[in-house]
Amino acid sequence: MQDALMNNDRAEEDYQAGFASVMRFHEYAKLRGWKLSDRQLIHEIIQRERAALISQKSSLPIVGQNIRSAAWNLGQANALRALLHAQRAQEDI
Repeated sequence: MQDALMNNDRAEEDYQAGFASVMRFHEYAKLRGWKLSDRQLIHEIIQRERAALISQKSSLPIVGQNIRSAAWNLGQANALRALLHAQRAQEDI
C-alpha cells in the first residue's frame, strides 16, 4: 500500500515537472518572439500522448539517460493543451 502511495507521489512530481518544463520553455520562447502554430502544438500534444502510452504499456524496463515517465509526458501534453487553448482564446478576441 505504501509503495502505491509513493508511486503516486512520484507520478505527481513527474507530472508537475513535465508541465513546468513546457511552461518555462513557453516563457523563453515568448521573450524571443517565437510562436508555435496551432498545428505544431497539436502535433506536439499527440507526440507526448503517444510517448506516455508507450511508456505505460511497455512491459520492458526502459533504461538510459533522459528517459521520462508516462506522467512526465502527460504533464507536457496537458501544458501544451493549455497553451493551445490560451492561444485560441487570444485569437478570438
